[in-house]
Amino acid sequence: MRALARDALAVGVKGTLPTNQQYLEQLGLGAATIQRALEELRHRRALRTRSRGHLGRVVMAVDLAAAWRTGGLPPLRLALPPAGPVETEALHDVLAEALAAVGIAHHSHTVRGGLRRLDLVSQGEADLTVVPNGVLTARPPSGLLVRRLGVGTYYGRDRVQVVTRRDDAAPPRRIADDRDVVSHHRMTLGEFPGEGGYLYVQIPVPRIPAAVLQGEADAGLWHLSPSVVPLARAGLLLRPLQTAAGHAAWEAVSEAVLVASPGRPELRAVLGGLDLSPLAARQAAAIRRDDGLLPA
Repeated sequence: MRALARDALAVGVKGTLPTNQQYLEQLGLGAATIQRALEELRHRRALRTRSRGHLGRVVMAVDLAAAWRTGGLPPLRLALPPAGPVETEALHDVLAEALAAVGIAHHSHTVRGGLRRLDLVSQGEADLTVVPNGVLTARPPSGLLVRRLGVGTYYGRDRVQVVTRRDDAAPPRRIADDRDVVSHHRMTLGEFPGEGGYLYVQIPVPRIPAAVLQGEADAGLWHLSPSVVPLARAGLLLRPLQTAAGHAAWEAVSEAVLVASPGRPELRAVLGGLDLSPLAARQAAAIRRDDGLLPA
């Protein structure tokens, strides 16, 4: 039963389970034992299959919670982007609620940098992560399991803005650019292209508003996040992206993508079975409520 449950999660609905002969070779299980296990799984409503004779059995339905329990699978290890932007926090909440709804235990920690999180999953140090699509275009996944969540689910529309000093009359020349954050770097080059004569200053994304305020750079892109003091009160100005190339770069990188480890093939069914439909509405509501301040 444990082997059947794990295999059903790995192949997913409409996938084909190993044949009786393969189970015999791998586990020493005969056809009668396999049939009894299938009947018990069906009784528990964990798994329903359709036989194709010597071609194996097609998975017609699988209950994630019941199959996960029967398979004796360990909790998921999630590597998530740091909290801050309200759309990120909404994504954290919806993902946790979706996993809880299907009875899958998990524990999570935050890791800065999409490439770093992708490496953790690729190396088997984490089971599931969330990255912006820009990370996957820079490093196309090989064998990783992915589920795309839609444009604007990582960087909301008009939530990436240009920050400058309020008292600067001259056009910006020195641009803060975090080359270690692939999506931020791509949007920066879209809004401030190299042919514009700009000089790029390497500054980590979390420091960009402070670096602009202190004169280390004239401008930079900022993913809107609540702060203790509104940026405008600190002497900074914010404006949306203005160039066609900047908007195109945002659209290309702004989608949130779930990425799962190929070392946990049972996550194929999990990625497809999680109900993340509340995400868009939850993010939109969070953006409407966002006043730019951290809760008191």
